[in-house]
Amino acid sequence: MILGIPGSGKSFAAKRELTNCYLITDDDIIICDPESEYSALTHELKGQVIRLSSSRKEKQYVNPMDINLNYSDEENPLALKSDFILSFCEVVAGGKDGLQPIEKTVIDRAARNVYRDFMADAAAPGGLTESDNMPILEDLYNELKKCLNLKRSAWLPRLKSRYEVPPEALSDARFAAMLA
Repeated sequence: MILGIPGSGKSFAAKRELTNCYLITDDDIIICDPESEYSALTHELKGQVIRLSSSRKEKQYVNPMDINLNYSDEENPLALKSDFILSFCEVVAGGKDGLQPIEKTVIDRAARNVYRDFMADAAAPGGLTESDNMPILEDLYNELKKCLNLKRSAWLPRLKSRYEVPPEALSDARFAAMLA
């Protein structure tokens, strides 16, 4: 780890160290570079730059919603992915108190709804490959928005009465913070 005040030569030191490592070892060097600061050095050293995107339109993107249907023989891959999404939302939007039980319920339901079509298509004979029609975070976002709109419909009031959730737990403010 290289620490220092702005302008003290941290980037220069890192690039010198990377170049030295490249010249005297056969080690693979992997750089996570969100600012694209090391691209020129990588090209000079005949390395490969992989640009990642959060968009389906790009060739290479990171999709936290990607699911491997063969991930576990013992557990349901959808249940595992739903747990991951819940943990992801907890980190992103949970705050110091974490998510409320009703929020966890809505997120879990939204996650399962997002995968419904994908799972049906993948399970069909001659169905899709795992990369076809894979949900992305935007799909989860849209499904959460739908769940917020459903608050006035039948299932959320039933859920509220079933779990005796106080009205403030169903406020749009907490969900709006997650969707912002």
